[in-house]
Amino acid sequence: MVKIHKAGCQDGQEISKLLKDKYSFSSVAEALETFNGECTYQHYRIAEEAEKIVGLISWRPQGIFKHGVVELSRIAVSPYVNDTLTVKELLFDVMVAEADYFYKQHGSKLRKIYSMIHADNREIKDFFINKGMLQEAVLRNHYHRGTDELVFSLFFG
Repeated sequence: MVKIHKAGCQDGQEISKLLKDKYSFSSVAEALETFNGECTYQHYRIAEEAEKIVGLISWRPQGIFKHGVVELSRIAVSPYVNDTLTVKELLFDVMVAEADYFYKQHGSKLRKIYSMIHADNREIKDFFINKGMLQEAVLRNHYHRGTDELVFSLFFG
């Protein structure tokens, strides 16, 4: 059974292994350094199965509260999980509910979630489309020359 809960900075060792597997980090140490830099200002949630981290999602508010905008920064699921789609959906749905609650607690409402992904990441692109996200932009050579980024957004009433 998959359980979703808040990650703490102390979870960095396990999280950095998953980040290394799913992102372009050159080493686990680089992934850990990045996580340690992000864990204090991003909302990280992890999926655990049999007490092992099998997925993660992170988000952060953008702009001021009345804007109601969230950046979905990272989403990753271990390739060794039997049903990666279900884990991604659980993480995504928890993030949406949490962000909605976050903005309500600050007298506002969630208006938009956006995320940037590598243009060649077909798996996440298809997942975002399935979740109702729309491609809003192509950022040419955004992080690396020869690699475009796609901006996907989900709007709320």
